[in-house]
Amino acid sequence: MKKILCFGDVNDKYKNAIEKAMQQNADIIGWEHAPDSDELPDAKDTEFILMKCDIHSDDFLRHVIAINKKLNGGNKFYLTHCTVFFNKTGERPPFILTDAACIPMPDENLLNHIVQNAVNLFGKIFDSARHPFISLISAGGDTNTKLSPTLYAWYNAHRDEFPQDTMRLEQLDVALDSDIRVEKHLTGEIADIIVVDNINTGNAIFKSLSVLSGTWVAECFLMGGKQTIILNSRGVTENALTQNILLACKK
Repeated sequence: MKKILCFGDVNDKYKNAIEKAMQQNADIIGWEHAPDSDELPDAKDTEFILMKCDIHSDDFLRHVIAINKKLNGGNKFYLTHCTVFFNKTGERPPFILTDAACIPMPDENLLNHIVQNAVNLFGKIFDSARHPFISLISAGGDTNTKLSPTLYAWYNAHRDEFPQDTMRLEQLDVALDSDIRVEKHLTGEIADIIVVDNINTGNAIFKSLSVLSGTWVAECFLMGGKQTIILNSRGVTENALTQNILLACKK
């Protein structure tokens, strides 16, 4: 059974979304406020889904990190940010945009977790047996490669670990003055997973597609923790919240 653990103020928007999700998925048994102790409630046979409600993202992340530190016995763990984009018209397939959740410029080790978490999420939510096509995107780099040195080094070190022709490395101009430029580039030969080399690049692509273009719906999750973690944006609608919860329960 699954239960939503809510962080922050739970207003009617969140309550209604949870109720709608419960009507569509019998595994969801309800919700409760997260305790101040940064520990999960003691509930046998219950899987908790951590959800950001009306709370600042930084405060939510602090709680999530504290909970996972305790659950991991102090051992190191890596949270990564995965945004699942769905085309509103259904004309283009969904894809995952991913970056580091808390570290602006990830190193090669963290890139391993970023890519693997996204691959795992793809397989779970899309029930796909095939290996996803991955696009590694950099917004800039040195004069020779035109790419992030870290991303370039990771690609050269790990590309043979993936099936042939399932990964590409490229540069992208993510200037926010043209959402069409970004969308055309990403959807001309759309990847299943888009990995970016820093949070700023991820934010630029996210805003270009979900805010400026108006043709994509974004569902945001944190991967790498012991639980499913829903990272809602401040402006998320009730319907989008419901879909976030249902998608989280699926994975």
